[in-house]
Amino acid sequence: MFRYQSIASRVVSQVLVVLALLVVIVPLGLVLKESLAGAGWRNYTEVLTGTPFLRFFLNSLIISASTVAVVTTVAMAAAYGLVMLRAPFGRTSQVAVIAGLALPAVALTVPLFVTIQRLGLFDSPLAVIVPLCALSVPFGLLVGRNFLAGIPGEIHEAARLDGAGTVTIFVRVVAPLARPIIAVIVIFTFLAAWNEYFLPLLLLQDSSAQVITQVPTYFQSERQVDLPKVFAANVLISLPIIAVYLVLQRQIRAGFVAGAIK
Repeated sequence: MFRYQSIASRVVSQVLVVLALLVVIVPLGLVLKESLAGAGWRNYTEVLTGTPFLRFFLNSLIISASTVAVVTTVAMAAAYGLVMLRAPFGRTSQVAVIAGLALPAVALTVPLFVTIQRLGLFDSPLAVIVPLCALSVPFGLLVGRNFLAGIPGEIHEAARLDGAGTVTIFVRVVAPLARPIIAVIVIFTFLAAWNEYFLPLLLLQDSSAQVITQVPTYFQSERQVDLPKVFAANVLISLPIIAVYLVLQRQIRAGFVAGAIK
């Protein structure tokens, strides 16, 4: 696209790109600088040794990985059913999903708390995994459906003629083709689950069951907040998200491009 621009347009485009990068990079640099204030790198050491960081890290990893696995499987299977299998009441189901997305999460707080308590799931990972899955599946279903709608139906019919069953077609034909959008669902679901703060705070009262987003609270009190250690904790919390993105970046870019084209 830039090849067909005039010199002035290219200059303006590059300036806008640099400004956009600065908007993103400058706050991150300030966070990193603040995390090193005072004791320097010892702020990170105190976060790792002065809190149950590793235990909380493992709890968050279990919750996030479980949520990603369930959401990706259910969302893609449901999208496959709506698009490829022409499931009955498909349009009604989509309207119900969109209506569910419009419902404020705060309105579900009290019913959710009572339900989790009656099911005996309080202070267990399932207390957070189940609500997170319920909140994340609609998004995965919508983006997965939009992507699968662009796959030619002839591919599905050809696999049928070769004797492949529904599950085989989904696993061996559709899933490999949908790898870019699966990566998008994975990264957004992992991001939501890893950064979730309210649900663990509400449903995980046992200190051994708490998650990594509660680590910064160890450096906050009514009278004082140790900002360098809070920022250091936030930097450490963000590292797994960066790692997941770096692993899936090609598929994520492909998924975004495919969604934009469609």
